[in-house]
Amino acid sequence: PLGIGIITTAIKGEMAEKDEISDVTELMLLSNQKASEIIKNYPVSACTDITGYGLAGHALEMSKFSGCSINFFTEKIPVIEGALNYAEMGIIPAGAYHNRQFLDHHYSFSENHRNKEMLMFDPQTSGGLLIGVNRKYADELVNELKRSGYKDCSIIGEAADLSDHYIVFE
Repeated sequence: PLGIGIITTAIKGEMAEKDEISDVTELMLLSNQKASEIIKNYPVSACTDITGYGLAGHALEMSKFSGCSINFFTEKIPVIEGALNYAEMGIIPAGAYHNRQFLDHHYSFSENHRNKEMLMFDPQTSGGLLIGVNRKYADELVNELKRSGYKDCSIIGEAADLSDHYIVFE
Protein backbone atom coordinates (compact mmCIF):
# COMPACT_ATOMS: atom_id res chain seq x y z
CA PRO A 1 0.00 0.00 0.00
CA LEU A 2 0.98 3.62 -0.55
CA GLY A 3 1.77 6.08 2.21
CA ILE A 4 5.15 4.91 3.52
CA GLY A 5 6.79 8.30 2.92
CA ILE A 6 3.87 10.14 4.50
CA ILE A 7 3.78 7.91 7.58
CA THR A 8 7.57 8.12 8.04
CA THR A 9 7.28 11.91 7.79
CA ALA A 10 4.64 11.76 10.55
CA ILE A 11 7.02 9.59 12.59
CA LYS A 12 9.81 12.18 12.21
CA GLY A 13 7.37 14.83 13.40
CA GLU A 14 6.42 12.63 16.38
CA MET A 15 2.80 12.57 15.22
CA ALA A 16 2.38 8.90 14.25
CA GLU A 17 0.49 6.45 16.42
CA LYS A 18 2.17 3.29 17.72
CA ASP A 19 0.14 1.00 15.45
CA GLU A 20 0.99 3.14 12.40
CA ILE A 21 4.70 2.87 13.21
CA SER A 22 4.34 -0.89 13.57
CA ASP A 23 2.37 -1.21 10.31
CA VAL A 24 4.80 0.86 8.24
CA THR A 25 7.79 -0.99 9.68
CA GLU A 26 6.21 -4.33 8.81
CA LEU A 27 5.56 -3.14 5.25
CA MET A 28 9.12 -1.91 4.76
CA LEU A 29 10.45 -5.26 5.96
CA LEU A 30 8.29 -7.24 3.50
CA SER A 31 10.66 -8.38 0.77
CA ASN A 32 9.62 -8.46 -2.89
CA GLN A 33 11.85 -11.49 -3.51
CA LYS A 34 9.12 -14.12 -3.22
CA ALA A 35 6.82 -12.04 -5.43
CA SER A 36 9.54 -11.72 -8.06
CA GLU A 37 9.85 -15.51 -8.11
CA ILE A 38 6.09 -16.00 -8.41
CA ILE A 39 5.71 -13.62 -11.35
CA LYS A 40 8.21 -15.66 -13.36
CA ASN A 41 5.36 -18.16 -13.85
CA TYR A 42 3.20 -15.56 -15.64
CA PRO A 43 3.48 -13.65 -18.93
CA VAL A 44 4.51 -10.38 -17.27
CA SER A 45 5.05 -7.54 -19.74
CA ALA A 46 6.53 -5.05 -17.25
CA CYS A 47 7.40 -4.85 -13.56
CA THR A 48 8.96 -2.22 -11.32
CA ASP A 49 9.26 -1.65 -7.60
CA ILE A 50 7.57 1.44 -6.24
CA THR A 51 10.26 3.48 -4.50
CA GLY A 52 11.43 7.10 -4.51
CA TYR A 53 9.41 8.30 -7.50
CA GLY A 54 6.14 7.03 -6.04
CA LEU A 55 3.48 5.06 -7.90
CA ALA A 56 2.94 7.78 -10.50
CA GLY A 57 6.63 8.21 -11.29
CA HIS A 58 7.30 4.51 -11.74
CA ALA A 59 4.09 4.06 -13.72
CA LEU A 60 5.20 6.86 -16.06
CA GLU A 61 8.42 4.97 -16.70
CA MET A 62 6.46 1.81 -17.60
CA SER A 63 3.94 3.73 -19.66
CA LYS A 64 6.49 5.60 -21.76
CA PHE A 65 8.53 2.47 -22.38
CA SER A 66 5.40 0.55 -23.42
CA GLY A 67 3.89 3.36 -25.50
CA CYS A 68 0.53 3.25 -23.73
CA SER A 69 -1.44 5.04 -21.06
CA ILE A 70 -2.09 3.49 -17.67
CA ASN A 71 -5.55 4.10 -16.27
CA PHE A 72 -5.60 3.64 -12.51
CA PHE A 73 -8.72 2.78 -10.52
CA THR A 74 -7.89 5.19 -7.70
CA GLU A 75 -10.40 3.67 -5.25
CA LYS A 76 -8.69 0.28 -5.58
CA ILE A 77 -5.17 1.50 -4.81
CA PRO A 78 -4.27 0.27 -1.30
CA VAL A 79 -3.26 3.00 1.15
CA ILE A 80 -1.80 2.57 4.63
CA GLU A 81 -4.35 3.44 7.28
CA GLY A 82 -3.73 6.97 8.54
CA ALA A 83 -1.73 8.10 5.49
CA LEU A 84 -4.64 9.95 3.86
CA ASN A 85 -5.36 11.84 7.10
CA TYR A 86 -1.73 12.94 7.38
CA ALA A 87 -1.68 13.95 3.71
CA GLU A 88 -4.82 16.05 4.22
CA MET A 89 -3.03 17.77 7.15
CA GLY A 90 -0.09 18.56 4.87
CA ILE A 91 2.27 16.00 6.42
CA ILE A 92 3.89 15.16 3.09
CA PRO A 93 7.57 14.55 2.31
CA ALA A 94 9.26 17.08 0.02
CA GLY A 95 10.01 14.29 -2.46
CA ALA A 96 6.29 13.91 -3.20
CA TYR A 97 6.11 17.53 -4.36
CA HIS A 98 9.19 17.06 -6.55
CA ASN A 99 7.67 13.91 -8.04
CA ARG A 100 4.40 15.69 -8.81
CA GLN A 101 6.23 18.60 -10.42
CA PHE A 102 8.27 16.22 -12.60
CA LEU A 103 5.11 14.48 -13.85
CA ASP A 104 3.15 17.72 -14.22
CA HIS A 105 2.07 17.36 -17.87
CA HIS A 106 2.03 13.56 -17.95
CA TYR A 107 -0.91 12.75 -15.69
CA SER A 108 -4.54 13.60 -15.08
CA PHE A 109 -6.52 13.15 -11.90
CA SER A 110 -10.26 12.74 -11.40
CA GLU A 111 -11.78 15.51 -9.30
CA ASN A 112 -13.61 12.78 -7.34
CA HIS A 113 -10.31 11.59 -5.86
CA ARG A 114 -8.30 14.80 -5.67
CA ASN A 115 -7.77 14.27 -1.91
CA LYS A 116 -5.62 11.21 -2.72
CA GLU A 117 -3.43 12.91 -5.30
CA MET A 118 -0.31 13.37 -3.17
CA LEU A 119 -0.39 9.70 -2.15
CA MET A 120 0.30 8.78 -5.79
CA PHE A 121 3.55 10.77 -5.69
CA ASP A 122 4.58 9.70 -2.18
CA PRO A 123 8.14 8.31 -2.23
CA GLN A 124 8.12 4.77 -0.87
CA THR A 125 10.91 3.03 1.02
CA SER A 126 10.93 -0.64 0.10
CA GLY A 127 7.56 -0.34 -1.62
CA GLY A 128 5.65 -3.04 -3.43
CA LEU A 129 5.67 -4.03 -7.08
CA LEU A 130 3.73 -2.60 -10.00
CA ILE A 131 3.23 -5.53 -12.36
CA GLY A 132 1.91 -5.45 -15.91
CA VAL A 133 0.26 -8.74 -16.87
CA ASN A 134 -2.42 -9.75 -19.36
CA ARG A 135 -5.91 -9.35 -17.83
CA LYS A 136 -6.51 -13.06 -18.48
CA TYR A 137 -3.92 -13.93 -15.79
CA ALA A 138 -4.36 -11.01 -13.41
CA ASP A 139 -6.83 -12.55 -10.94
CA GLU A 140 -4.84 -15.78 -10.73
CA LEU A 141 -1.61 -13.86 -10.10
CA VAL A 142 -3.20 -11.65 -7.43
CA ASN A 143 -4.62 -14.70 -5.64
CA GLU A 144 -1.25 -16.48 -5.67
CA LEU A 145 0.51 -13.39 -4.34
CA LYS A 146 -2.07 -13.02 -1.56
CA ARG A 147 -1.62 -16.68 -0.58
CA SER A 148 2.12 -16.00 -0.37
CA GLY A 149 1.75 -13.18 2.17
CA TYR A 150 1.20 -10.11 -0.03
CA LYS A 151 -2.20 -9.35 1.50
CA ASP A 152 -2.55 -5.87 -0.02
CA CYS A 153 -2.03 -7.06 -3.59
CA SER A 154 -4.82 -5.99 -5.96
CA ILE A 155 -5.66 -5.01 -9.51
CA ILE A 156 -5.34 -1.22 -9.53
CA GLY A 157 -5.48 -0.30 -13.20
CA GLU A 158 -5.09 -1.27 -16.81
CA ALA A 159 -3.09 -0.37 -19.88
CA ALA A 160 -4.94 1.58 -22.57
CA ASP A 161 -4.22 3.19 -25.90
CA LEU A 162 -2.03 6.25 -25.45
CA SER A 163 -4.17 9.29 -24.64
CA ASP A 164 -3.35 12.92 -23.81
CA HIS A 165 -1.70 11.68 -20.60
CA TYR A 166 0.50 8.70 -19.88
CA ILE A 167 -1.00 8.31 -16.41
CA VAL A 168 -4.72 8.69 -15.67
CA PHE A 169 -6.16 8.43 -12.17
CA GLU A 170 -9.89 7.74 -12.53
